[in-house]
Amino acid sequence: MPKDTHDEEYDHYASDEETGKYDDIDDELNEGYEDDNHDDMTPYNYDEPDLSDTTSSYDASWLEKMQQTFRNVLKAFNLFQTPVNISEAAGVRKEYDESSAKLSKIKSRISSLTQKLKHDFGPEKEFYTFYGHCFEIKQNKYVYKVCPYKQASQEEGHTTTRLGSWDKFEDSYRMMVFSNGDGCWNGPDRSMKVKLRCGLKNEITNVDEPSRCEYVASLSTPAVCVEDKLKELQHKLDMMNQEQPRGHDEL
Repeated sequence: MPKDTHDEEYDHYASDEETGKYDDIDDELNEGYEDDNHDDMTPYNYDEPDLSDTTSSYDASWLEKMQQTFRNVLKAFNLFQTPVNISEAAGVRKEYDESSAKLSKIKSRISSLTQKLKHDFGPEKEFYTFYGHCFEIKQNKYVYKVCPYKQASQEEGHTTTRLGSWDKFEDSYRMMVFSNGDGCWNGPDRSMKVKLRCGLKNEITNVDEPSRCEYVASLSTPAVCVEDKLKELQHKLDMMNQEQPRGHDEL
């Protein structure tokens, strides 16, 4: 059957309409795409903040704090003190050593004097000169040595026998006693008594052994002459008072 002309016209119209319709849609899409691409691809220029001033200021502040902290540490350990000259340091060291040596000698001297003052040197300290001295006499084959405040001994060649260690004064400071000497065979420990007599110098005049291992010596010394001299002067004064005329009393 012959195709209807009306249908052909309709189909042609429809195809043209659809074609135009889709062409419009494509144009809109293309325009939108171009707009999007334009927005995305356009470079964005912005100004970056300048941090150079802030960074430099921060670094300077931090550096100053670190330097100050370091100074404080050095100051705490006295590392900022002026260095001492080597010669001056040697001089100070020498002076310190000399002062230390003097102080040591003074302390030793004080200790020695303290021990010395513990001894009994008599009522008027008249026996002070005995300290540190020894008096001796050779009698027969023996040498007798008396060291007040220390000991008495008997020497024969290279053999020394202790006759006693210092003990005390007796008989109103007229006798020195040495006791606890070396023991005698089948006898007591040796001892010695030293009788003091007035004399012009300090010397032992005699040694005797009245009893076994008990010795008696005589020591002349000016130290005991003082009391005798005072007694003598007192006696003379009394005699002068008795011989003085009584004319003044009669008046």
